[in-house]
Amino acid sequence: MNKIIFSVFFIFLNLGLFAQREFTEAERSKYHMNSPEEFKTSYRNRAFSYTAPPVGGTRSIAEFEPNQGVIIAFPNNFAVPYSLISQLSQYVKVYIVCSSFAQSYASSQLQNNGVNMENVSFVNAPIDSQWTRDFSPIFIEYGENNKVGIVDFPYNRPDRTNDDNLPIVLGEYWNMEVFGMNLVHTGGNYMTDGLGIAASCDLVYTENSSLNQQEISELVLDYIGIENYHLVNDPLNDYIEHIDCWGKFLAVDKILITRVPASDSRYAEFEAMADYWANQTTSYGNKYKVFRTNWGMDRNAYTNSLIVNNKVFIPFNTGNPGAFNADAATVYEEAMPGYEIIGIEYNKWFSTDALHCRTHEVPDFEMLKIAHLPYVEEINFQETYDFNAEIYSFNNSNSITEVKLIYSVNNEEFVELEMENISGNTYNISLNNLNQGDTIRYYIQAKDNRPKTETLPYIGQADPFSFTIKSTSNTTELPKDQYIKAFPNPATNILYFISNNLPNDNYEIEIYNQFGQIIKKLNVEITDINWEISGIDISDLKSGLYSIIAKSGKTIFTTKFIKL
Repeated sequence: MNKIIFSVFFIFLNLGLFAQREFTEAERSKYHMNSPEEFKTSYRNRAFSYTAPPVGGTRSIAEFEPNQGVIIAFPNNFAVPYSLISQLSQYVKVYIVCSSFAQSYASSQLQNNGVNMENVSFVNAPIDSQWTRDFSPIFIEYGENNKVGIVDFPYNRPDRTNDDNLPIVLGEYWNMEVFGMNLVHTGGNYMTDGLGIAASCDLVYTENSSLNQQEISELVLDYIGIENYHLVNDPLNDYIEHIDCWGKFLAVDKILITRVPASDSRYAEFEAMADYWANQTTSYGNKYKVFRTNWGMDRNAYTNSLIVNNKVFIPFNTGNPGAFNADAATVYEEAMPGYEIIGIEYNKWFSTDALHCRTHEVPDFEMLKIAHLPYVEEINFQETYDFNAEIYSFNNSNSITEVKLIYSVNNEEFVELEMENISGNTYNISLNNLNQGDTIRYYIQAKDNRPKTETLPYIGQADPFSFTIKSTSNTTELPKDQYIKAFPNPATNILYFISNNLPNDNYEIEIYNQFGQIIKKLNVEITDINWEISGIDISDLKSGLYSIIAKSGKTIFTTKFIKL
């Protein structure tokens, strides 16, 4: 009993000290702590307004997709160096969130430090803290017209009402629909590949104890289109439990994981996390390529970087903690060829609070989107290889003027071929000149009437998709009369499958959209070489091209169909 009384007394004593003492900037940054002013102010928690989820489908936009700007909060000072703001302002919009009272001072500071003011916009709203990532919205693509929207959530720092309100403020500022997802969350603990996979530390479970795992899965599926949500242990084992302090999606199939020295007590946990991701299946169907940066010193947080189009801004500490800066840059260059790797030196980066924590990217609201399920790694030889893509502009704001497949065989020069618009936003081209043993590198390039050019992968020729065609020495060539087909093709409401000469086995049939997401799944037992599946209702599918994969323990068959 005496121990309990002492503990309670100690807690109240410390709360009193928190309210009275002045925290250093280093302490506030390290712990994402409130400022002394916040401790002296009694905030009323914002009454969260939840809404129905988006209608017509939703997709969480990845950080590495095309961006038009970056959000930076200015509560009473800038928590990022002016060198970062200056560089960003040269080619994207910088949105400074601050009160109207503070705007004049913030503006003068920016002008005095070489910032391109033509690319600076002020969003006048009271703000409580510097951690822009945590309370900024989740941006989504949703609905039949591929609109850009905002998903709001109850920010897990309930005493920061102004911060918590920023998604509403930005929705009004951009005249954008805001959807309220009633899941307590924070942006630093969320990353997505843009194709239905996301990851967070399992802090999500802790902070939403009234929800079970299924309810959380349903919320993120309905509001942000996440079908595979990795909620993992925090190997950092620190108070913050934010995934961006030790992990980062660099692309759909690439992830960066921190490495600590073998002498560190957390070494086994970090190695287990790297192994975990190396064995997970990406939205492309391959395994993740795992890259590692060294922790080294307590202030290193190299995963806490910001990707803005073809540039990556990495927090570089100054002095002794920056001893691993060059090594970190080398890892990024290896993982992201073609990107410009920019180290931002600053003596106020911390292991749990660095560059990513204090910024948030803004997607291109008229993004020229290329959706394509690529060939990756090794595939069986086939007579014809179909390359299909959905090409469109967010909000249907611009028309498509050109789509090309650009490819190279066995490291020869890249060849450009026009892709044909076969239906709606669907473009296609087939290659029948590929041979066993060939290695093909390729990317898709599209243009719209602005004119704007985009590629997929986003960096284009510097880091294309790549696959190798297996030779007969590695696999048994299938008889040409073995196939699975869909009819009618194109189809409208009902789809049928037929096959010919397939080996008897149990088959799992999956239908994928162009984002690589499984739309429908069914199991079929084949006991006859010819079989037919009764009609499947596809009236709920959006128009476009779909892939069908029939898998057994022995082989895989594929085909495609167009939904009108």
